[in-house]
Amino acid sequence: MKIAIIGSKAFDSLEYHLNDELLELGNQSQIFDFEFILPSKIDYGLSLVSDKYVEYNNKKLLNRVLDFKPQIVIGVYRNIHPTFVKFIKKEGIKIIHINPDTITTFQSQQIFVEPYDAYFTKDHFIVDFMKNKLGLNVFHYLEAFNPRIHCAPNIEKLKFEENYNIDVIAFGNIYPYRARFLKNLEDTGLKVEVYGRKAKFSDSFKLKNFKNQYLIGKDKVNLLFGSKIVLNNFLYSEIQSVNNKFFEINGIGGFQLCDYKESLKDILPIDPKLVSFNSLDEAKELINYYLKNPHKRIEIQNKIYPHFLDHYTYRHLLNYVFNKI
Repeated sequence: MKIAIIGSKAFDSLEYHLNDELLELGNQSQIFDFEFILPSKIDYGLSLVSDKYVEYNNKKLLNRVLDFKPQIVIGVYRNIHPTFVKFIKKEGIKIIHINPDTITTFQSQQIFVEPYDAYFTKDHFIVDFMKNKLGLNVFHYLEAFNPRIHCAPNIEKLKFEENYNIDVIAFGNIYPYRARFLKNLEDTGLKVEVYGRKAKFSDSFKLKNFKNQYLIGKDKVNLLFGSKIVLNNFLYSEIQSVNNKFFEINGIGGFQLCDYKESLKDILPIDPKLVSFNSLDEAKELINYYLKNPHKRIEIQNKIYPHFLDHYTYRHLLNYVFNKI
């Protein structure tokens, strides 16, 4: 099957992993990225303020996609123009949208205008809104990890941890909410190594162990598997959902502590309260407990890791999506 993906070509992105799995399954798949059509920052800036310029670039993208002659188009970018979707459907091509974002990142709400054949979104709250308030053909989905990229090292975890000597690691975009949370933990005496890119205002919090390195690929795998605890505090707008890092950390075989969500009961093979917190104090208490009791976290990790291999790879995700459409 020929499948076009509208999104980012960046390594370790959702689109990269969807494409990788589609190719692994024997499909002809290709990513079409706006960034390869907008050749400069000036063009990108115009695309933010000029509707006509956005339409112009969507037409350029449309022509490239139609030349590819796909049978299915998967939209991931949230700023795909409604006219693009309409033209794709006019050609008799099925087009769906897989949305990995939370409710605060819907930009100009194009997603509610675009006439996709089916929508997939990760938050039950958003599914309910789109289905019952907007009458859209929408399905809930769970994110995934790529076992060919996010692959646990073939070594006993406690022994591998000796190579890194990291008690707690956090990573990702260091937005103010995440920076403040981590700073609060630091102020209690905990040592947290932080990897990622700082966002606006994050410099207000002088994190002691900030590494200006965005983790991807092998570096991400080794550091997450080699750390005693991976701390994952979700964006505040993850209402009933978790982030993609949650699946990658568990798929890599890292031991993860995260914010508590009711949905964790349906995802994890253990009591989620063993590995999640509702407050800063609870997070600190769990971190100290598992640092003192390594056998307990290894016991938990040995239950979670095979469960994620069996249920949450990109192959599972794509099988689910294609069964729905």
